[in-house]
Amino acid sequence: MDGDTEACAAHFFGELSSRETYIIYRHALEKLKSQTTAAISLNVNINFLKSCYVEMLFSEFGSDTIILELVESTPLHSIIQIQDRLNEIRKNPRVRIWLDDFGTERSNFDIMNVINFDGVKMSKELFWDLHKNDQILLKHMIKMMKRKSENLIIEGVDSFDKYIFCKEQNCLMQGYFFNEIKNSAVS
Repeated sequence: MDGDTEACAAHFFGELSSRETYIIYRHALEKLKSQTTAAISLNVNINFLKSCYVEMLFSEFGSDTIILELVESTPLHSIIQIQDRLNEIRKNPRVRIWLDDFGTERSNFDIMNVINFDGVKMSKELFWDLHKNDQILLKHMIKMMKRKSENLIIEGVDSFDKYIFCKEQNCLMQGYFFNEIKNSAVS
């Protein structure tokens, strides 16, 4: 926030150097390490993946599982160029490589045909549209995605009927629905 103006997170983080990104991730991981034992997920771009800071994070947070989510704006040709680097990173048993926001920008089956991701997150926009307009296509798309990746998370689960749909498809989920359950249980 700058006064009354709110900075766009994607624009802000896109302009950071790999060193600056590392410092922010390191700070976040230090805070989370004292609060949780679950896997930690970080959205990363190509420049950060190519940097030495990736290994620095691994060495500093050696006992945590770190999920590196490849951002949806990454061009396919850039991913092809760093395939060897992704395979090198993946050799670390505590690291998972995920594709973020499937169904937006460049995050699609083209990329999934090139890289074997440990997990894929379907964008809430795609999920909401197909859940409302074509659930048969959505079910088939989920089956295709599960064939290509061992984990599938559906983003944007914000209602009971979407929750039930995802449970029936055996998908992992995230969304406001879970905040509502937590908040109603506390009230």
